[in-house]
Amino acid sequence: MKPSFFINDRDAKRVTRLLSLALLLLLPHRASAQLTASANGYLSNMQSVMFEKIDGPWTIDNLVHNRLNFKAGCGSHVNAAVEVRNRFLFGETVKYFPGYADRIGQDRGWADLSWNLISDTSYILNTTIDRAYIDLNLGKFQATIGRQRINWGMNYVWNPNDIFNVYSFFDFDYVERPGSDAVRLQYYFTPSTHLELVGKMNSTDQPSYAGLFRFSLAGYDFQILGGQIDKKEYVAGGGFSGYIGPVSLNGEVTYLHPRKMISHPGPAIIAGGGLSYLTPFRLNIQVEYLYNQAAELTSLTSFTDFYYRNLTVRDLSIAPHTFFANLSYPVTPLFSAGLATMYFPKLRGFFAGPSLDLSLRDDLDLSFILQHFTVELQKGSSQRATLGFLRVKWSF
Repeated sequence: MKPSFFINDRDAKRVTRLLSLALLLLLPHRASAQLTASANGYLSNMQSVMFEKIDGPWTIDNLVHNRLNFKAGCGSHVNAAVEVRNRFLFGETVKYFPGYADRIGQDRGWADLSWNLISDTSYILNTTIDRAYIDLNLGKFQATIGRQRINWGMNYVWNPNDIFNVYSFFDFDYVERPGSDAVRLQYYFTPSTHLELVGKMNSTDQPSYAGLFRFSLAGYDFQILGGQIDKKEYVAGGGFSGYIGPVSLNGEVTYLHPRKMISHPGPAIIAGGGLSYLTPFRLNIQVEYLYNQAAELTSLTSFTDFYYRNLTVRDLSIAPHTFFANLSYPVTPLFSAGLATMYFPKLRGFFAGPSLDLSLRDDLDLSFILQHFTVELQKGSSQRATLGFLRVKWSF
């Protein structure tokens, strides 16, 4: 057993700076300002299995997942939040996947706020602070400082514009998505037109900064953005969303250009779009397409590399062209079913993900999710994997 709950000197100083800045922002407010506080979260238990063939060996795991969300406010202008993600993992992946504990405990933020409290050959207890920010609202101006979610995406599955918080569609159990250690400034010219400026630092002290301008025109929402990612490459892009009758449309495009061609892959365009339609008989249909020029250089050789990798904007897909379709239907007010699919033409592969969700009561849900993959990561060698998940989730 290896307890490892500590903060090194560098991260202790960084956390102290963030807390000191938060206190300085709070001091100007009157002591008589109304104070508010709230707390909520959830606790879930998820059993999972993974196999290549149903009559072959199975990898069986279990995840106990707890989330605690704490929020406080001082008057109507200052709010703060701390959100903690606790996970207890045990099973055969922990036993047989080299480096899995290090991957679970990794924090790519400016401050290392993820700890494997206990780690042994068959189980891991991890706690991560993935939100810790203070938010200032001063009329048309808003400033958010600390670890936060910066969501610039407009698509459903793949978000090329989401340059600060890339996530995997397949990680369905992490609905909150990762956060960034950043300063975010927003100015609202009108309710539908605003400017954002963001500066972010990663774990290796490499800065990212970008600006986004969002506006409405002819019933559509548009955005344009530009900046630099991790001091490695320049980024520019844009997106839109709107409706044609009952059909929802959305799209995004991002262009990446390395600062130094010698030490980094070449320029890349990542673009995609989709539509969704809710039929009169309540069947929701979604389709989406992604073109990823950077995927031409993918060097993945195994399914575990594909499924468990840390994503960047360049890694949104493993194939240059990827197609997605999703059907979801509320069978009853308490029971819904869905089917998500992907097709990777170049890799001669596909993904199929049926799901069932049942509300047992207002605060208790039961879910069954299946994920099947067939991909040809190496020419002439097809890899298959099926993962099944059964989850009970209590929200409080």
